[in-house]
Amino acid sequence: MCPTDQISTAGQIDLPKTLDHSHATALRAQLEALRGQSVTLDAQACQFIGGAGAELLLAAHAEWSDASVDFTVQNMSEKFVAGVSNLGLQQTALFQEVSQE
Repeated sequence: MCPTDQISTAGQIDLPKTLDHSHATALRAQLEALRGQSVTLDAQACQFIGGAGAELLLAAHAEWSDASVDFTVQNMSEKFVAGVSNLGLQQTALFQEVSQE
């Protein structure tokens, strides 16, 4: 696990400052450990989201949704929101708050 990745409370993960391919691998392991449980991702500290990070979040969201388990992203930083928008993902269910800001 990367030092910036933390599970702060049951089912809550603080996203790293940079959510690129190298950090997505560590996040994937954290998510696998929480499979079947409600998950809340805190994106307050996240200043960059790359394609690999976004792909992981979308795939995990789809898996949790298929299992009827909550999977949310909260406290999205401005740069996280900009990254999601730059990737064209602001209209997806996971990032629907982005299009409302």
